[in-house]
Amino acid sequence: MSILQRSLIAKIFLVSFLSVHVPLIALVVYLLTGLDTGPVSIFTLILVATVVGTGVCLLVMWRFIRPLQHLAAALQKYPDDKCVLKLLAPGKDEIAVVTDATKSILVQLEELTKKLKHQATTDFLTGLGNRRSLTEQVPGLQSRAQRAGEPLSMVLFDLDNFKMINDDYGHDVGDNVLMIVGEIVKDSLRPYDLASRIGGEEFCIILPRTSGEAALKIAERLRAAFQECYLEPLPRGRITCSFGVVQAEADERLQQLLRRADAALYRAKETGRNRVIGAFADKSQ
Repeated sequence: MSILQRSLIAKIFLVSFLSVHVPLIALVVYLLTGLDTGPVSIFTLILVATVVGTGVCLLVMWRFIRPLQHLAAALQKYPDDKCVLKLLAPGKDEIAVVTDATKSILVQLEELTKKLKHQATTDFLTGLGNRRSLTEQVPGLQSRAQRAGEPLSMVLFDLDNFKMINDDYGHDVGDNVLMIVGEIVKDSLRPYDLASRIGGEEFCIILPRTSGEAALKIAERLRAAFQECYLEPLPRGRITCSFGVVQAEADERLQQLLRRADAALYRAKETGRNRVIGAFADKSQ
């Protein structure tokens, strides 16, 4: 590969050298042609050659550093449109190397940011969202539901007597129970539903486009699925959950929804566990 392709400095030196010597080159050529060598002619020639040489030098220099200008502008706008990642690096000189290196660093930064955000909003054990994820996403889901005039419901549930599972069979079995519950939830819900583990054995599901009555049926299916699942060394039917179901009201905040759902869940616990209670109807399914 030519040194001129790899070195911006070499290209600048070459252009500067040639531009500075344009008047001399023009004078030599003029004298060799045998034309008028009067002082006015020579002065005019040198003046024109100097202007031309300077203009050509500035134009070429601008073309050399223009990619750097594009890179600087893209970096300024990067937080808004990520346009740096779309830049093409012309040539193989230092600016191209800096452009490629900048893109590579930013790609790695984007990947790391996504990974950290995923870790910050995901429960590591079940793969569901966590309380932070719930807090961040629910307001947007509620706003969309209100604009579209669609219902939105919440299902809050937790494992019955989960502490006894940890005490009697160990925390490894308890962790496996939580993972099974997470898998059943993920397999049972629609792509646009939001499921989160918000406590030790407490889970919350947000169901857009779903009325309270429909949410009761979904909760009942989940309740039956948990009861039917089997995990050694637990006896069959040992994994059960109690559910509280509510439908969001207009302008109701997340904490208000959680309080209503938690009250329904508490009644499900009081009335025998392993059941679904809807706060809006106060009935067991």
